Amino acid sequence: MPLSEQLAAYAARRYDARRALLGERAMEAEALFPTLSPDEATLLRYHLATLPLTDAVDAPLDVLLAFARHALMLREGPAAGLPEDLFVHYVATARVNNEPLQDCRGALWAELAPRVAALDPERAVIEVNYWCAEMATYQSTDGRTLGAPGVIAAAAGRCGEESTLLVTALRAVGIPARQLYVPWWAHCDDNHAWVEAWAGGRWHYLGACEPEEALDRGWFTAASGRAPMVATRLFSDFGCDPADVVGRAGCTVLVNVTGSYADTTRLSVRVSRPEGAPASGATVAFEVLNMAGWRPLSVLTADDEGRCSVELGLGSVHVHASAGALMAEKDVDTAEVSEVALVLASAPAPCGAADGPWRDVDVRAPEDHPAPSQALSPEAAERGRARKAAADECRHERVGRMRERSAELAARTAELRPADDAALVAHILEAARGHADEIFSFLTAGAEPERLALLATLAEKDYLDADPALLEGHLPDRGAGGVCHDDKGAGGVCQDRETWERYVLCPRIGLEHLSAWRPAFPEALPEELARLIADDPRAAWAWLCERMSFSPAEHLAKLVGTPAGALASGEASEVTLRTLFVAACRSLGVPARLAPADGRAEVLADGHWTCVEGEAASERTCPLRVVADGTPLVYGTEWGLARLGCAMQVGGQELWGFHQLDLWDCDPDALEVPAGTYRLTTSTRLPNGNQQAAELVFAVDGPTEVRARRRAPRPEDMLQRIPLPDAAPLLGERDGLALLAFLEPAEEPTEHLLNELADAARAVAAAGLSLTLVTREDATGDPTLARALAELGAAGVPVTLARDDFSELPERLARRMFANPELLPLAVLIDARAEAPVGLFARGGYAVGTVELVLRLAALA
Repeated sequence: MPLSEQLAAYAARRYDARRALLGERAMEAEALFPTLSPDEATLLRYHLATLPLTDAVDAPLDVLLAFARHALMLREGPAAGLPEDLFVHYVATARVNNEPLQDCRGALWAELAPRVAALDPERAVIEVNYWCAEMATYQSTDGRTLGAPGVIAAAAGRCGEESTLLVTALRAVGIPARQLYVPWWAHCDDNHAWVEAWAGGRWHYLGACEPEEALDRGWFTAASGRAPMVATRLFSDFGCDPADVVGRAGCTVLVNVTGSYADTTRLSVRVSRPEGAPASGATVAFEVLNMAGWRPLSVLTADDEGRCSVELGLGSVHVHASAGALMAEKDVDTAEVSEVALVLASAPAPCGAADGPWRDVDVRAPEDHPAPSQALSPEAAERGRARKAAADECRHERVGRMRERSAELAARTAELRPADDAALVAHILEAARGHADEIFSFLTAGAEPERLALLATLAEKDYLDADPALLEGHLPDRGAGGVCHDDKGAGGVCQDRETWERYVLCPRIGLEHLSAWRPAFPEALPEELARLIADDPRAAWAWLCERMSFSPAEHLAKLVGTPAGALASGEASEVTLRTLFVAACRSLGVPARLAPADGRAEVLADGHWTCVEGEAASERTCPLRVVADGTPLVYGTEWGLARLGCAMQVGGQELWGFHQLDLWDCDPDALEVPAGTYRLTTSTRLPNGNQQAAELVFAVDGPTEVRARRRAPRPEDMLQRIPLPDAAPLLGERDGLALLAFLEPAEEPTEHLLNELADAARAVAAAGLSLTLVTREDATGDPTLARALAELGAAGVPVTLARDDFSELPERLARRMFANPELLPLAVLIDARAEAPVGLFARGGYAVGTVELVLRLAALA
């Protein structure tokens, strides 16, 4: 079916609007258009006009054309009956997230088309997800997003990567698919992404690489019903209903689908200036407390009347508005409030760091409200378990073959490069998994020791998708930008070997996708920029900022453009500009990096890292010590630090206020931070997802010590009431309070729990608790379990020993109770007095005092 005249006109109009920014790419494309069919030209023009500008500048035209041609093939086949807007947004669009653009859909089609050819739409979606489970499983990784080939090579990925794989695979066979994401949870830390696929005339959700025998199911069903926001992004507004659009973020259109999962309300905000006039154009951020910091769900721009609104779940939201250096903040509960009025003023004045005052903040998460889901028959559930086990086995066999191949290549490398560190080589090739042959080809293409040194500077994820030819261009003396270690940098700085390798040789700068910038530099650098980098890096930064532009509506947040592409186009976001500056410095032999805490550009001067942004006096750093009473607090879970300043938001707006610092690996006793005003936040997460937080605003103008204050919850704050029908078979005929525990005998966390049960046996009996202890296999021979059983039996505590393979039930119960699903033992306090079991409290992993807390809670139940 040919594409419509409306789409052709839309693509042409958008292309014409962007043409001036495309530079030489426009001339290259316009020479190609006459050689293409009308539909090929329309889709290529559409890609160049609507994808992030970094894609239009950096991606080879043949890659974009391959996406267009594959989509048109599908348009003549399995996607022929789709409405054009669905086809354009959810099949033809080349990008899912901020992954690298890779021409892989043809290969995925060849793999998957035979598996889905005879299936109805819903079964086809399920089948593709089983294939994805054969390819990959969940694994926490760094923030750079792999594309589908990288996830397949890794056989693993975080949720954003698993969902990118599934969406890519579904689109490759003509099934409309989109990635949904919760920017930040309200009831627990972190965020999540999953997939919706179009089948039977509507959208269905599913967990990527987590197949089940029906759609509209997933471990996140309960969690998504508590989401403060669920959204998806489009790369254009072609055919969009304005009512569905929550706003724009850079070049993307955000579609709010929260109402499909959770109870919602529309929160309206009116922002006024100090004199009472509407704050037209003010930036308004809607934030939730997550990882001990206020994180944005959505950032909007106030209209001429100073108003904006957004649909959100029902819970606590921090509304933060700014215009220039004026700001206003307010905590609201959307279950009770639908309108907020903010009056801009100066930022809150800091107080003495040591003595407060602290501000207590009670943060309420949305109530338990599972999203709509499909039930499974026992037969379907068993069939799904068998198929999932087969997919897991297939993946394990793939990983085994990868490891064997990596070991073979490591042995060959030892023969070809005997001077290399054999253990390091083996580690790198093991980490490369399905990409090991490519890494081996680079490593053994020459005898230079810098080959291994360069690989050692990369992130482990780079081993999964790095192009050998690209790496070649980053070797010393390769191309114009090759700088040897024996050289002095452009600023006359002698570097030790480690500094040179990490901050000159290394092609990785931040979380960008690796690119071949070094061969183009320094010849492509303007002479004045090169001179200033050598003489005055701060002036070089200012020179670069003056000459680079940033058009927020043309870019995608967290997608970093290549340094060479940014320099050629003259367009760069804040993070791309910093990446370009560091690349330029390294190409000239000047050690440079992005600061670990805040990502600003730094150069090494006189043995110290110096920020080049802003005035020198304002960038003075001071020692900061954050002291906790008792157990040290965990950054990003129990405490967070934010600095007052201006930061560019994903939609291109500037927001003045407190912005979180990345201090994950820093010692709180020995921080070095720029002078300024800070906000320290502590958080205590309750089992029901609510938080008890405290905040302190203070100044750092010299050595500073802050004593963190953390609130202690009351026992009654810890109780929940969540239906747990899945626990019924293990509880049997119990009709009182019961403690259900999934154990790993001989593991230290389980040993602690069993010892606590043994020591508190009489108190457990007095509380009227019965126990169900679940293990994978017979563990009665374990001495700690045997002692606990003896003490509990002597005290008259009813104890049932049960078995489970732990493949599903512990995780399902933990997630339903909003406990950590990855930690054992899992202890769940259950009220079995009702018709169906009700969960009151759950805790996973090592936690001293679990039994004592359970007893206190049982007394309140």
